[in-house]
Parts: sequence; C-alpha cells; structure tokens
Amino acid sequence: MIDLTKASTVQIGRRGEHHFRNIEFDVSSLLGDDYPGASLQAIYKRPDGTAYPVVTNYADKVLTWSPSATDTEIVGVGQLEIRVVFGDVVGKSVKVLTIVEEALVDGIVTPPEPPAQEWLNQVLSALAELDIEEINNMLNLIYNLLNDNYTLLNTTHGLLDETRDTLYMRTGILLNHLHPIETATAPDMISRRASITFTNIAAGNNVVLGSATYTFVTSLGIPATNNVQVLIQDTLRNTVKTLAKAIRGVEDESNIAYGAGTDPNSICTAYWTSQRFSIGSTTIDAGESLFMLERAENSTSAIALTSTASSAINPFARISFLRYLLSGNVSGSGGANSVRGPLHTVLPIGSVVIGGQGGLLYPATYDCHLITLCRQSDTSEKELDFYISNDEETFTRLQRSTPIGSNTSAESLHVDIEMRQARVPAGYGLYICMGSDGTSSSAYCDLKFTYHLYPTALTTDTTL
Repeated sequence: MIDLTKASTVQIGRRGEHHFRNIEFDVSSLLGDDYPGASLQAIYKRPDGTAYPVVTNYADKVLTWSPSATDTEIVGVGQLEIRVVFGDVVGKSVKVLTIVEEALVDGIVTPPEPPAQEWLNQVLSALAELDIEEINNMLNLIYNLLNDNYTLLNTTHGLLDETRDTLYMRTGILLNHLHPIETATAPDMISRRASITFTNIAAGNNVVLGSATYTFVTSLGIPATNNVQVLIQDTLRNTVKTLAKAIRGVEDESNIAYGAGTDPNSICTAYWTSQRFSIGSTTIDAGESLFMLERAENSTSAIALTSTASSAINPFARISFLRYLLSGNVSGSGGANSVRGPLHTVLPIGSVVIGGQGGLLYPATYDCHLITLCRQSDTSEKELDFYISNDEETFTRLQRSTPIGSNTSAESLHVDIEMRQARVPAGYGLYICMGSDGTSSSAYCDLKFTYHLYPTALTTDTTL
C-alpha cells in the first residue's frame, strides 16, 4: 500500500498489461474526517505526456487503481496525482512516479487462421452450394476411383508375384544347368539292358524275369510267392503296358495281383515302347516291346528272361551305345537321298528318374544337352531330329536338323555335339530320327546321349 504523505515510485505493469495489477493508496491523509471518499479523483500522466483521469475504486480509506492497457501502452516514467474535490475545495497528494516496463507487445496482430482451417472453410463453402444429389455423386465418384486404384494395386501385386516366381524358376533352371542335381548318360555300362517284343499273348502264357513269374490270366486270383497275375486287356498293346506296370510294382488292383516278393521286381524295371530301338548293335523293329533296365549297378550275375508267349527276346547285356540304322536312305540320283529314317526310342516314356532305376521310380523333368558320336559306318553328312511324346501317338519335335558326323569312321570316335538344352517334361519319352546324304540304307551311327535331371521344384515350368 502506498503512503501518499511520502514521495514514492511504483511499477504499474509491463507494456500492454490490462487490469493485471491492483495498486492500493492510503488516502486517509487527504480525506481526514471532512471529505467523503466520493470526492477523490486520480489523474494519470503517461510517459508520452498525455494526462487523463483513471478509474479507481474506494473502500475503507483505500483507493485502488487497476491500470488498463491504455495506461500501460507507453513504456517509460509517468506521474499519478490523487485529488480531493469537494465543492470549491481542491486538495492534491504528492506526485507518485509510475513506471511501465517493456514487454513483447510491439507488432502483435490478430493471429491468422490455420491454413487447414482456411482450406476447410473453402471446401465447406463449396459444398454448401451443392445439393445432396451432387454431393452423393461426388462421393460415389471418389469411391469408384479409390476402388479402381485398389483393384489396380492388387493386379500389380499379383503381376509382381508372378514375375518373382518366374524369375526364381528361371534362375533355378540356369543354376541347374551349371550345377545339375544329377547328370546321366544313355546307354550306359553301369546297368545292363534287355528287350522282349510280343506278337501275341494268350491266357496261361508267362514271362519269367529273375525270380518272378508273370502269368497272363482272364481273371485275377491270389498268386503264390514270387508269382504275379496280369489281366489280359482288350488289345495286345494294353496287355504289354500292364505287364510293364507289374514289373515296376505299380498298384493296379483291377488288373494286377502280386504274390509275396514281387512288388516291384527286385531285378529290373520295364517300360513299354512301340517304336524301333536298339540293344547295342541289335535293332529291335517297331512293335509291342518292353525296354528293360537292370536295377543293380555293375552286377554280373545271370538274369533269367524267358517267355511262353509269342515274342522275341534280347537277353540282358552291358551296352555302351545306341545304334541308329539309316534305313531311310535310298540309293540313286535325283534328290532321293537324305530321306529321314523311322523314329527311334532313346529314353522310353517315364524312364528318366532321379537316382537311377534302383530308387523310387518318380519320373523327372530332363533335357538332352550333349550327343556323343561313338562311331559311324561311313563319312556321309548326317542330321538328327529330336522328338518327345507321352503316348507314342502324338510326337512333338524339339530340335531339327542337328548336324552329326565326322571325317572318319573309326571306332570309339567320341565326338561331342553340344545341344540346345530343350526341356523335356516329366513322364515324356525321347526319340530321334536321322537322315544323311549317303545312299546306303544299312549305314549307321552309334550314339550316346547325356542329359540333365531337374529337381521337383523346377518341373512346373516347361517353357525354358
């Protein structure tokens, strides 16, 4: 509280403050007992020289002044004087020095609206001009655009997935070419091979293969140990196919009954083919044949192979090459030469399996990537075509007119011919046919075929 009988200095606030402070003055020395509080006035002179009365409150001989923003507008030293005016009486207090201190008020303006709010105001203003139907149409348009974008993103995601899977597959194929899980050659001298070609099968006929006997019947029964019953089919071809399945141990309860110790045959596997093929230098003409491969490797024990059916048998032998007879050649001039010979089986349908014939006989995808010319009967120019088939009725050519030949007919020539690595799907057989510019229909080439096998994960893509 400020005593008006003494000179004093008072800080009334910082620039721009408004009724923030209450300054109390003891006015008892002015009023005494003669004048009422209603006769009091407070005159304020700002630091800029402007003087004016200020609003005060009086109670119990205490005059209270709450400086307003007008009072604190100017920074500096001002003066305050309290007066008693009662009729003709005027009394004045000592001057009180006032101080207004600086504060962050210069340049203050009304803050602008946030940009987002302004944008929202514009949007709301625009929407206010639309009717409900227009707003609904606009929302539907936005929804459709978002939905289209969602569909497009899903499609793009799907395409990226497919591209990734394709790249994985192609990379795996390339790596398999560089580091194949298994490479094999046919024919090879690891396991022996044999053949039997049927011209007729009657009920009661049999085939003895190793310790197992396969009997052809018109009705299945319960065979004894080491015996298998094979139901005669509607055609000779289907009967021979069923026999091949029985030798491999295929489960077919409607057509095959196995005795103990026969499922599958412990000595060899068998595959049907109707095309010409060879066991070494022996050519087996096209017919209903079994192409048989020994399960064991490097075995020398004799293998029984007999039949009471009308058939021709080539016993098991260790063979290092396949002989193709150029029987399509025709002697004479006038462009009659270079006629392709017949199709010739290299690998029967389903005979390419990972791990060889001694393991589980799951067909594998493969390719033929190398041909080795072992020997030839003459020095004529020769060409080879590759075919594949899974039924020996429809054949698809993979490669055409691959040159095969050399300037010598020496034995064990072993000229390697790199092939374009066309993939062969699992379960397909490989076939060749050849022609030359020679004139001898008995000319031949002895060949070996080396092929890569593919793991199961790479067998779904047949395009590379």
